[in-house]
Amino acid sequence: MSNNEKRGESASSVAHALRTLLYLRGQEAVRLTDVSEHLGVARSTAHRLLTTLREHGFVEQEPGGRRYRLGPALLGLARGLAEERALIRIARPHLESLRDAADETSNLLVLDGPDAFFLDGVDGTQPLRVVPRTGDHVPAYSTAGGKAILAELPPEAVRLRYPSGLTRLTPATLPDLDALAADLALTRERGYALNFDESVVEVHGAAVPVRDRHGAAIAAVTVSAPSTRLDHARAAALAPLLRSTADAISAQL
Repeated sequence: MSNNEKRGESASSVAHALRTLLYLRGQEAVRLTDVSEHLGVARSTAHRLLTTLREHGFVEQEPGGRRYRLGPALLGLARGLAEERALIRIARPHLESLRDAADETSNLLVLDGPDAFFLDGVDGTQPLRVVPRTGDHVPAYSTAGGKAILAELPPEAVRLRYPSGLTRLTPATLPDLDALAADLALTRERGYALNFDESVVEVHGAAVPVRDRHGAAIAAVTVSAPSTRLDHARAAALAPLLRSTADAISAQL
C-alpha cells in the first residue's frame, strides 16, 4: 500500500470514528448493526471501530447487553469543558478587580496532569508588564499558580506527576523533587505560592488556590509582574488581596 493510500485509509477511519460519536450523541444506545448501517460499512469494520473507541473509553457497552453508548472519556471531557467555561465566566470579573487593585496582570490556572494550564488572564495596564499566558501549558512546579494547587496534594501524588523528575526551564527552576517538596511545604506554611524567575527570567508571580464547596483546590489565581516590581515584601502585601479574590470566586462556585 502506498503512502497516499495509507493516509486515505487513516482519514477514512477518523471520519468513521467522528461520525459514530456524533451518531451516538443522539441515541441512548445502539447495536453493532445500527452503526454498520449508519456508516455504510461491513459489520466487521464497525466492530473494529467500536472496539477501538471502547478501548479508549469513548464508547462503552451496556452492562449485560450488546448495545453501545457514549463512554466515560467523552462524557468526562464534555463535563470538564463545561466546568472550565463556568469557572472562567465566574472568575473573570474577579480577575479584573484583582488586576485593578494590584495594578498587575492577573491569571486563572488549573492543573492539567503535570502542567499548569492558563485558563484565563487579564492584562495589566502598566507600560512594562507581564502578558497573560491564556491557553499555555507550563510545568506546574515552575509557576506560582501550579505550586499553589500542588501544595494541596499529598506529597506522593505530587511525585507521581513527575516520574522522570523535573526539567529546568531557567537557572532558577527547582532542580528536583526534594526541592519541590520543600518549596510546597513552605507554600503551605506561608499561605501563598511564589515563582521568582522559575519559568521566565525576570518574571515573578504570587498565587493562592481557589477551592470548591468541599474545600478542594480546583484552580489558582495569580498576580504576575516584572521582577523589579514584585519582591518578597510586595508578594506578602498582595497575599490578602489574592485570598479575598479566591474566596469571592469560591463563593460563587
